[in-house]
Amino acid sequence: MNYYEKISSILSANFVFTDEIARVFSLAFAGRKNCIVFGPGGHAKSEMIMKVVQELGLEDETFIQSFGEGMDESRLYGGLNFRKLEEEKVLEYYPERSFLNYRIAVFEELFDAPASVLLALKDTLTAGELRNGAQRFKKRTEVIIVPTNKEPGEISELGASAHALIERFPLQLNLRWKDYAAKSYLAMFEKVAGRLGGPVLNGFKAVLAEILAKATSEGNFVSPRTAVHAFQVCQASASMRGANEVQKQDLTDLRFLPGLEGLAETIQGELDAAMKRAAAEKNLVAAEQKLRELLGELGQAATPIKALQVAKKFVNFEDEVSSLKVTDGLSERRKQIRETVAQKISEAQQRALENTRI
Repeated sequence: MNYYEKISSILSANFVFTDEIARVFSLAFAGRKNCIVFGPGGHAKSEMIMKVVQELGLEDETFIQSFGEGMDESRLYGGLNFRKLEEEKVLEYYPERSFLNYRIAVFEELFDAPASVLLALKDTLTAGELRNGAQRFKKRTEVIIVPTNKEPGEISELGASAHALIERFPLQLNLRWKDYAAKSYLAMFEKVAGRLGGPVLNGFKAVLAEILAKATSEGNFVSPRTAVHAFQVCQASASMRGANEVQKQDLTDLRFLPGLEGLAETIQGELDAAMKRAAAEKNLVAAEQKLRELLGELGQAATPIKALQVAKKFVNFEDEVSSLKVTDGLSERRKQIRETVAQKISEAQQRALENTRI
């Protein structure tokens, strides 16, 4: 099993939408290339990195460092040798205690560090060693991974030195989800539900996903981390009632989460609307699945009779789709299904006629 297969398996078992992150981590490890994983907070950047490190058995070979305003060159390079400074008036570090002595380094929010630290790091990465006067220490580090909320473009704009440091991280990935629609939140809930335990949400997973998607679409961004908190708040509310299942009233406590404060006054209307959207989404997913099945049947229809039979199924299915009740945001998907069905009815009928002539 190669790096990609291993890492993909590790991440997909615990997180959602992991194809790209698995690929970039695999390239980093296999090619010994530094990488930056960036994007809004709450997307499990650090958690994914540490899960990979742990599952690959690399914990003892990994150095983790958090950066910030208090960061300085002394901390970066393992601490200051005070004895040498006092006795010999020589400024030296303990690089054997630093990231330089580890195969893998994880630099949390590296770009929050002062410019002097970033410049020193850039010089060390360029030289492949710590060069501090007469002190030299070769870098053992094969891969540096930087999880950060800052985009590389922002850092490059800080000046030539910052841009030069960014270039030492050739692999870069924006970890934002492709979209923050209800189906995306729901996919995450399906993944974490079993791991979290506690009262089950059953159909209310879809309702919760709809509420969070609506909040995000209206400018109150709900990160994946906050979405998990929302899931757990609903569970906690059910637990306090002594219930094993989440019910509608448990979702009212979502008003205590950032971006969902307005639910206090509109919770009933929001829940009713979310439940309608969730039901409509479920029906559409079922219709799309049935369409795929009918397309498969049409592809295997080798005789005129078979083609006409499939055509009849498509006609009946067209009536079903026309009667589907959907909310505004889902009308386009229903329209696409209807257009495809109409096209395939004609195709099936034409195929039957052509086979008959033959």
